[in-house]
Amino acid sequence: MSKKYPKGSEWRKWDLHVHTPSSIYHRYGADTEETWEKYIEDLENLSSDFSVLGINDYFFIDGYERLVKEKATKGKLKNIDLLLPVVEFRIEKFAGIDFGQLKRINLHVIFSNELPIETIKSQFLQTLEQSYFLENGEQWTRAITKESVQELGAKIKSTVPSEQLHKYGTDLTEGFNNLNVKEDKIFEALQKDCFKGKYLIAIGKTEWGDLKWTDASIATKKSIINKANIVFTASESIEAFHKAKSQLTAQQVNDILLDCSDSHYLSTETDKDRIGNCFTWIKADPTFEGLVQILYEPNERIKISDSNPNLEFDKPYISNITINDDVKVFQDEEDLSFSKNESIPLNQNLVAIIGGRGEGKSMLTDYLASSFIGQEHSKEGDFNKNGVVNLSYHKSNQSEEDIINFDLTEDKKAVDFIYINQGRLKNLVEKKDKQFQLANSIRRLAKLKQPEFNTELDKKIRESINEYHELERFFEQKDEDNNLINSIEYLEIQEKSINDFISNITTSENKDKLEKYSENLRLRNNLNSKLKELFELENELKNAIEELNLKIIKTNGELKRISLIELNSLQKQFDEINNWKGELEKEIASISVTISVVKEEFKDYKGDLTTLLNDIAKFQKRLSEIRENIAVSKTRKERLESLKISLFETTDDSISLIDKMKLDYNNQVVELIKSWDEFKDVDSKDTLNPSQKSIMKNLLTDLEIEVKVDFDVSKFYDEIYHCIDGAKWRIKGNKEAQKNSFEIRDSDTFFEFLRKKYLEFYHYDGIHSKTFKNKLFDELERKKYLKVFPILKYKGKDLNKISVGQKGTVYLKMMLATEAFSKPIIFDQPEDDLDNEFIMQNLIGLFKELKQYRQVIIVTHNANLVVNADAEQVIVASNLDGKLNYSSGSLEDNEINSKICQILEGGEIAFEKRRNKYQKIG
Repeated sequence: MSKKYPKGSEWRKWDLHVHTPSSIYHRYGADTEETWEKYIEDLENLSSDFSVLGINDYFFIDGYERLVKEKATKGKLKNIDLLLPVVEFRIEKFAGIDFGQLKRINLHVIFSNELPIETIKSQFLQTLEQSYFLENGEQWTRAITKESVQELGAKIKSTVPSEQLHKYGTDLTEGFNNLNVKEDKIFEALQKDCFKGKYLIAIGKTEWGDLKWTDASIATKKSIINKANIVFTASESIEAFHKAKSQLTAQQVNDILLDCSDSHYLSTETDKDRIGNCFTWIKADPTFEGLVQILYEPNERIKISDSNPNLEFDKPYISNITINDDVKVFQDEEDLSFSKNESIPLNQNLVAIIGGRGEGKSMLTDYLASSFIGQEHSKEGDFNKNGVVNLSYHKSNQSEEDIINFDLTEDKKAVDFIYINQGRLKNLVEKKDKQFQLANSIRRLAKLKQPEFNTELDKKIRESINEYHELERFFEQKDEDNNLINSIEYLEIQEKSINDFISNITTSENKDKLEKYSENLRLRNNLNSKLKELFELENELKNAIEELNLKIIKTNGELKRISLIELNSLQKQFDEINNWKGELEKEIASISVTISVVKEEFKDYKGDLTTLLNDIAKFQKRLSEIRENIAVSKTRKERLESLKISLFETTDDSISLIDKMKLDYNNQVVELIKSWDEFKDVDSKDTLNPSQKSIMKNLLTDLEIEVKVDFDVSKFYDEIYHCIDGAKWRIKGNKEAQKNSFEIRDSDTFFEFLRKKYLEFYHYDGIHSKTFKNKLFDELERKKYLKVFPILKYKGKDLNKISVGQKGTVYLKMMLATEAFSKPIIFDQPEDDLDNEFIMQNLIGLFKELKQYRQVIIVTHNANLVVNADAEQVIVASNLDGKLNYSSGSLEDNEINSKICQILEGGEIAFEKRRNKYQKIG
């Protein structure tokens, strides 16, 4: 970049009142080469903060002329960017007022360094004619030259008695001491066209302050200072300077006050008027035009400080953009590229990027922002990121070492800054269906307390309603006979039945019967066993005879020698068996009758009567179990009733969980309002200085919030849709029918439903009960349609009732208020998103204040944002046959100045408005 000061206006030390060894009055020593060497060396040893010196001589510019030659031909004063010629005059009379014995007013003419020295001499100094009357009445009338002033001194001294001459100085000194220039002659000489826009007038504060305020002089005293552009002072301290400035401000006169060394001594001396003893910092190019800027923006451009005002606040900033080679902007397009070897240093304050349509101003910021995590961009197409473009980021402005350099590639980098791309605010706030998202975004910006339902209460509600329905299901359990087996009534019937049964079988009579029954049953079993044995013996005997006869037949063969055994040979045994069988059968029949009688008496018992007496313990255990179940059911019944009251009924002694739920939403409203009040209580923020508090108050002016419990009826019925069994209840897809059935239309009717109708609907056959319960009682589900959020209001109107531009304004104010003093912000064409009234009345001043604490980069068509916000740097984008180029400089740079007027509509008007802003008070 070819410009000398591409970074724009920066803070530098300016001392505009430095005398030289050529001054008629000084304390450097004799006007010799040795003195000059010491003097120049002293100037070269000034701290690196010094950039501009006003070389001040009385009546003449010989000292300035010499220093210019020393710098130009001998390479001296390389540390100084600019030398300005300053000519000092003492004015005895001003507008007809004679100062008498008071100190004479010091009037300084600061010329542009662009004026040739000979022009200043011939067209100004040598044209000043002054008249002086000697004591003998003789008039002295000459143009002011060194020779004429010496001649005047000689004539004065010639009238002095010889014995008094030792009290007088040189002829030049005495001529100077007695010559008082008429201010009207000075102003008249400056009216020549060669000086137009090439000079400024400064008045000495000390001498002006000594002029008394009287009825006769008050107008003249104000006229003297208000006729000047600048006021000079040489303060002993910063505190003394501010006291002097406060006096000027209070007196309602020109208070553009600069501290100067008024140096007559080398820096090694202790006198306050010594080289280097100056506290003035000016934010401008080190040019005469840079100095002129303090007339338009004195509060922004002048600081009185021991150290660089840049270091007053720690802030990160993007410091440089480098394009190392021609690189096409988009991957799939060849006709647009960034130009090679463009190095764009960035000012850490307010940077304005301007250019005509299609010149690449927004393209640059979008390209950069798209390379970093979390940043949106608006340009269509895929940017070509191959590392050719480099960005430097200063993590702090307190050191030149803490820098991160990024080669921009497809891999996104992590740097924290705010990028508001073209139309982003408008897109955000135009979405009418995004009311909650916008409100939530604003809440996050203000770091307001997140509205959260009480987690303990939510847990309590969910546990209670779940327990309630579990208890309901417990009492609804049935057996195969459809008995409610856990109901207290059913269990008590079971208890009575078993208890009566146990009592019945445990009487002594029944006990004897059961014991005899068991004995008879045992005896009958034994008899039956014996009877069975006899039948088996009888069969075995018959079978044995048959088997023996078969063997005899086999043995005899045809001989028949052995006789077969006759069946009646065992007749005796058969008769005895049959007799015994008969006896047993009679006895068994008799015992069976006795057994049947006992069984009839215990016909209601289905079990084995022989074990009945032994099973008494089991019946008693069952009875105990039933009684335990009765106790459990009673406890659960009490719990069920208690839960019902706890959930749904508010009494004088307690609040129901439903009402606590409602109350919690109201508490969220209170907490959110409290959080907002704390956010707006700027005065309580000890971390902010008075200036920052003022900025915050400005940003938050006209902003208030209304916090509401919002019940979204439409979303509620969208959720209820999933709870309805369409096969059983045909209102599933009909929202109006649903509303008529549920009668829920807002938060009040919602809570009323929970109190009085929920249980009825929960058990309704057309409701999926579990889903239904969760939609109403689980906060994660409920927040889909019921939530607390803030409605931000601007000038008393909520965001839904103001224009898109005003919405963008509100959002920007919130964004800046929450991060006003931290990370850089890049804003692409704010005029597209914001209310024009806000831009003109607030944003310009806001940017001027914010840039102290953060880097602000704007892409804009608005001349007022550039000029009247006093942008420190202007970057001009241009497109030459598809190659994007960028040049930069300050507002005081004539080329940049011209570009602003050419490119931005109303540019000239903006400059004129800025020039007229600080009209002289008189």
